Amino acid sequence: MALSCPKRLSLARTPTPLQKLDRIGAELGVELYVKRDDMTGLELSGNKVRKLEFLLAEALDSGADTVVTCGGVQSNHCRATAAACVRLGLACHLILRTAPPKPPYDGNLLLDYLVGATFTFMPYPEYKKSEEFDFKEVNEGLRRMGKKPFFIPVGGSVAMGCWGYACAFEETISQLEERSIKKAHFVSAIGSGGTHAGLVLGQALMRRHDISITDFNVCDTPEYFRGKTAALLNGAKERFHLSINAEEESYSIIGGYVGPGYAQAYPELIETMKWAAREEAIILDPVYTGKAFHGLVTEIRAGRFPRKDPIVFFHTGGVFGLFPQKNEFTF
Repeated sequence: MALSCPKRLSLARTPTPLQKLDRIGAELGVELYVKRDDMTGLELSGNKVRKLEFLLAEALDSGADTVVTCGGVQSNHCRATAAACVRLGLACHLILRTAPPKPPYDGNLLLDYLVGATFTFMPYPEYKKSEEFDFKEVNEGLRRMGKKPFFIPVGGSVAMGCWGYACAFEETISQLEERSIKKAHFVSAIGSGGTHAGLVLGQALMRRHDISITDFNVCDTPEYFRGKTAALLNGAKERFHLSINAEEESYSIIGGYVGPGYAQAYPELIETMKWAAREEAIILDPVYTGKAFHGLVTEIRAGRFPRKDPIVFFHTGGVFGLFPQKNEFTF
């Protein structure tokens, strides 16, 4: 059954490869694949561009000339949005959760500056308070300047953004069927909820409950993300008049791998990242993919994943976030 999706732009280079990890899989005793969504395009690398194809189509249809979005100082979503706006001739204003940073800039923030984004910097307490009202004061300020802003919440994790990974679910199913694989486990990181909710949406729309979905939270708690997933799916059902059944039993969220906190590394995580790079040249980041992959490897070794069915790990990108944490690595 093919998905019928809303209007979208063509920004990502898809389908992205489905790569088998022979050496790591053999060591773990599983058939392991990685969905290379870090290869959606160099300047837009990662999962965010799939969501932006739908969200920026909506922005253009609304007549916006400026896209406003928000996140941490090293937000992959903010960087991808800023780059996509350049392609489309739109201005981009980023609200970043940090005190005003001082140069030299690094990682995603360096790229934000490079592609010409403008900024509002907010320390954490002010940011969280303003986020409750979708940063109304920033958007109103832009309107007073004669701009026509279109606001995208953190991570693009809204009902429209969910279509990005509903379509990625369909794409991956097709790639598995080319390999005569029907049953599999899909695994990814969850940081704002949109990628996970999109996969669950695709699973429900295609009625593929032979595909299990497991995510590892990189912030907050599994309970928080179960609530976030339900809210996103309910929003999609209402907005797009969908008749789907996507209960909590159709997916799982495993905690215990956040470490000291969001975007904070820890020794076991760093060792797993080194191992993945040296065994398969898979470059993970210490914020999202590294923690999810470390969780997956640990859970496989503990016997919590059935070894008879293939596992697909969604590499959602984030390599630019690796460089600001270079001091965490010793060789």
